[in-house]
Amino acid sequence: QDVSIVDHSDTVEDLIAQGQDTESRVLARAVKLHSEHRVMLNGNRTVVFK
Repeated sequence: QDVSIVDHSDTVEDLIAQGQDTESRVLARAVKLHSEHRVMLNGNRTVVFK
């Protein structure tokens, strides 16, 4: 999960672009952590080692 700062003056296109950028960053981070074997399932929880 991640957040990005938005402003009331942002257009719909700006918000869509920010959302896509945020999703891309989060996915890239998740793939990197998974490839480094730093993600573990513990019951119903996911543990990420930093």
